Amino acid sequence: MQQHQTVAATARHGLIGDCHASPLGPRQVLVVRQEDLDRHQLAIWQVRANIAVRGLGVDDLASGNVLEIGAMTHVRVTHECEVCKILRQYVPGETFKKLPGQRGSLGVFVTGGAMNVGDGVVVRASGYPQVPDGIYDRLAWLVARIPSGRVVTYATLLQLIGAARPYSRVLPTYLRRAAGVGLPAHRVLTSSANLTGHFADQASLLIAEGVAVDPTGALLDSAQLWDARDVYFARS
Repeated sequence: MQQHQTVAATARHGLIGDCHASPLGPRQVLVVRQEDLDRHQLAIWQVRANIAVRGLGVDDLASGNVLEIGAMTHVRVTHECEVCKILRQYVPGETFKKLPGQRGSLGVFVTGGAMNVGDGVVVRASGYPQVPDGIYDRLAWLVARIPSGRVVTYATLLQLIGAARPYSRVLPTYLRRAAGVGLPAHRVLTSSANLTGHFADQASLLIAEGVAVDPTGALLDSAQLWDARDVYFARS
């Protein structure tokens, strides 16, 4: 990772030049408190963060808040950043154990613009809903928002919840769990847009909602794929 005095972001997409920039998902930027870095004697690159801020409280980085950075840029905080295994190669073992809850928060760019070292950061109240921190809870939160008559694939769902590809192995378990509490998990298809086979009545439920599938279980109309680019920008 390189450190810069100035960076720029594109609204609803991410940091310019960042290989992780994407219009989907909750992880366009990772903001960490400098106080937490100082406490553990870590550099920003060791926690793989994009922006370090000083003078904010832990609650200021809570989901739903908006950070106004400099003159133009607004970041909608989505959820806390988990402490993943990849950090073990950058963070000493004892420090790694203390990091949960102190690795910062992820967010998306409501507005873009340039950000400079030394810019002020103001926390704004907003009407954005809180996004759950846990992977399953975030999946359930998103599944609840899939509109009737629309479907989403495994691949897109993983992007939307900000989960790495290995999580595809637990999706069947998570989807059954979500269906068990009344969520429309039948609206999730495989990455190739076919019925998942997790629910015996998936085809009939989708057909009743106007979603066309052929006898083999394949989606017939790609226009019925859910365009979820607004999901983290919609207010309560």
